[in-house]
Amino acid sequence: MESLIDLHLKPELLERLGLPNIAYPISANHFAQAVAENGQLSFELMLYGLQLKSSEAGHNWQTLEPAQSRLMTLLDTSDERESTTAAGDTWWLEVGPVNLNDELIAVQRAERVLAAIVPRRDGRLRLAVYQPLDAGSIRLLISLARKPHPEHGVAMRKNNWEYALDASAGNGQFYAADAGRPYLSYWQYGLGIFNDGGESPEFRPQANSQPRNVGSVVQEIGLFYSLAPEYEP
Repeated sequence: MESLIDLHLKPELLERLGLPNIAYPISANHFAQAVAENGQLSFELMLYGLQLKSSEAGHNWQTLEPAQSRLMTLLDTSDERESTTAAGDTWWLEVGPVNLNDELIAVQRAERVLAAIVPRRDGRLRLAVYQPLDAGSIRLLISLARKPHPEHGVAMRKNNWEYALDASAGNGQFYAADAGRPYLSYWQYGLGIFNDGGESPEFRPQANSQPRNVGSVVQEIGLFYSLAPEYEP
């Protein structure tokens, strides 16, 4: 795990930027770049630090969401398109709205739905995001979205959706949930609907959630991918 250095900003600066008064973690690997030559803070590195901090098991991650959302606004990542793509050298995702009343896999943390994925016709994944993403959620999504091998598919599965289905059924998801980390949950009949037709009082109401702007999601995932050392070429 990357070491983090807490940055405490002056109250007048926080007020001017509309940021909450919290400590802003900065990756030690990028601390020298946190303040540009003109004295302006790097919003990208501030957001990256919050993604890392939020992913720490046992951390009260929801307290960081307002700062993450505000930084995304300051980065001005809005996109008026209904859907777009997020991609790296080895992974690809379509980002756009999904139907939460159909079969899906949700990325959940505690009793919150962070994101949902559904299959495209070609077996690759379509993603909708509802809350700011932490580093663990982004790593999980990138791993599920790896580009299929022409002969061996995705980790010996036919496509990304089948790989995601297998991943959601693994014991690791229970351990992640118990530790307060993001985990995958498969909902065959729609978000919050159990196999017997009953409804989850925690998750079913979230089927009315509106997805975040696709430009913000692409920027959020792409920023982490560009800065996290495990993805360096």
